[in-house]
This record gives sequence, structure tokens and C-alpha cells, in this order.
Amino acid sequence: MKRLLVILLVVAALVITALVAPYLAEDPGHVQLDIGQWRLEMSVLVLVGGILLIWIALSLLVGLVRLPTRLIRKARERRSRRQLEKGFLALTEGDWPAAERALQKSLSYRDSTAGYLAAARAAQGRGDQPGRDRWLEQADSPFGRRHFVTGLARARLLAAEGRGDEATALLETLHLKKPRHAGVLRLLLENYQELGRWRDLRLLTPALRRAGVVDRDRATELAALAAQRELDASFDIDRLESGWKELPRKMRQRRELVAAYARRASELGRTARASGLLERHLSGEPDDELLALYAAAGDEGERTHRIRQCEKWLESHPEHVGLQETLGLLYLEDRQYDRAQACLERVVRERPNSRAYAALGRVLDRAGKLEAAAQCYRNALRLRDGRGAEPLPPPA
Repeated sequence: MKRLLVILLVVAALVITALVAPYLAEDPGHVQLDIGQWRLEMSVLVLVGGILLIWIALSLLVGLVRLPTRLIRKARERRSRRQLEKGFLALTEGDWPAAERALQKSLSYRDSTAGYLAAARAAQGRGDQPGRDRWLEQADSPFGRRHFVTGLARARLLAAEGRGDEATALLETLHLKKPRHAGVLRLLLENYQELGRWRDLRLLTPALRRAGVVDRDRATELAALAAQRELDASFDIDRLESGWKELPRKMRQRRELVAAYARRASELGRTARASGLLERHLSGEPDDELLALYAAAGDEGERTHRIRQCEKWLESHPEHVGLQETLGLLYLEDRQYDRAQACLERVVRERPNSRAYAALGRVLDRAGKLEAAAQCYRNALRLRDGRGAEPLPPPA
């Protein structure tokens, strides 16, 4: 930029000279200077030329005086760059002591924020936390306050050290300064997952999408996963209810979140809430996972209602094996053994699984068909171990 300015000034001077030269040729002008007893007389052209020569001479003199300093500074910069490169290479190789030594030498020649941050990484690699903090303070010192980049580096180092709470608090402060900074958002995402702060992660997903860290589909899936983990981690029914109500209406329609809410509500002893929610979602289309939860939800007093509800659904979906299995389990709990046997035998024929064989074994055992019951129990164990089921003995 400086060189370009000089060139422009020279070109401008030549243009002005070319324009003024014809007039000076006709009338060169006359300049008279009286200094004490001395009198100098000259033309304007000679005066301008003299001033230019003096300026050039002074510039050369100043350049010569400054030359040693410039040469020394350039030599220091070359040494600083060599040591900085050496330090970064050692840092890449994981040779922390060598990296810190080289970076320290580089910084003794010339300050560099990148060098201070790299030295802090090397100090942490050696397990020297006080040294790391000193390097970070020096990285901040040129700015007179905590610099954003230094804060981000500090958060990375704290997270790598296992101090996730401190790193997250710092990252949240940085996020307020730059809401769309991809590096801050990625670190927050990692730390929220590491700390199990699922609600915060769910609320962070819109910012992740706006910043381009994840696309729309990935943001939706991430929010759903965080919501599911949040529901699973609810320690009481009030926390579960508040977390469920915070979710957007569209998200509360997702099957995995309905299952998570119903499962946790049942675990917390609120089976009525779980049963009601499951009924609303199963009335549209039966789902095996939700049916399994529905079979386990509710107390003995609600069993008759659940049986009638499943029978009603079965009329609309007579070929649904999951409904047959759910009804078989409910019939078994209600001591309707003949109906339970009919449903469960169909299930093990069309879609054998460990739970259906174990339930059928209980029915056959109660009916005195011990050989068939024992084979059902063996098949349940075989399927649980990933092996195939063996045929049941023919009815006596």
C-alpha cells in the first residue's frame, strides 16, 4: 500500500510538471532570498529542484540511519518464524516440552497471539496448569481485556482437562457475544452432551441450524434425541410434566417421545397418565413399541378397560401381530387363559419372540402341558441368545 502511494505521487508530480513546463519555459519566474548580508537569486524551477534534492538527500540519510535497526528487526522476525514453525510441528507431534521451548523462543523475538495460545496448549499437555494460565494471560494482554479467541481457546483447554462445567460457563458467555460462531456452538454441543444437559442442548438446536453447524433435518433429530434424554432423566413427575409441556406440539407427536414419556411416567408410578397418552396415539395406527408399553401400563383396575380397547383396535387391524401379542399378555394377566393361548400361539407362528414364548409357556404350564411349556421356555432363551426357535411338540 505504501509503495502504491509513492508511485501515485510520482505520477501526479510528472503530470503536473508536464502541464506547468510550457508556462515556466516562457516565464521561469524569479525568487530572491535575503539572509543577513547574503542574497540568493534564482528561478522558481531551480528552487523547486533544490527542495526536491534536499528532500531526497534527507530521506536517504534517514534510511541509512534506520537500516541497522531494520536489519536487526527482520532477522528477529525470521528467527521468530522459524521457532514458531518448529513449535507448531512439535505441538502436532505431541512433544509438549519441545513445543513450549520453541514457542517461548519465538515469543521472545516477537509477540504472537497464536504463539501464546499454542504455548498454553503445550503447557497443558505437560500438566502445567499454572503455566497454561500464564500463557493465556499474556495472550490477552495486548488487548487490555479478555479477547474472544483467547476465551475460546481457554474453554477448549478446560474441556480437554475434564472441567466441563467451567468450560460451558465460559462458552455460554462467548455465545452471548457471538450467537452464530460455529466453533462456540460445536463446543457447547459437545459439552452439553458430555454433562447431560439435555434441555440446554434442545434449546441450542435452533442456533446450531441458523449458524449452519447442522442442517434442518439433523437439527430436528438432535432436538428429538435431547428431548428423549431429558424425559428419561426426569427425577419426579413434576419435572416430567414440565419437560413434556415445554416441547413443541409437533415434537410431542413423535413416537419415540411418546414412548419415553409413557415409560418414565410408568416408572414414576403415574400409569394412568401413561395409559391415556398411549391410547390417544394408538387410536390412529398400532405401534409395537407403544403397544408393549400399553400392556405394561395401568394397574389391575384398568386391565379390563385396556383389554376392551385392544379388542376394539383389533377389529380395525385384525392382522396386526403386535395387537395379538398385547392382547395375549393382557388376557394372561386377567386369567383368561384360553384367549391368551389363542393369541400367543398365533404370535409365535407369525413372529416368534422371547416374550411371547415365555408368556405362552406360563399358559401351557398352568394347563398342565409341561413338555410344551418347557419347550416354550427353552425357545424364549434361545431367541434371547440370538438362536432360532425349535418346534413345539404336537398337542396330546
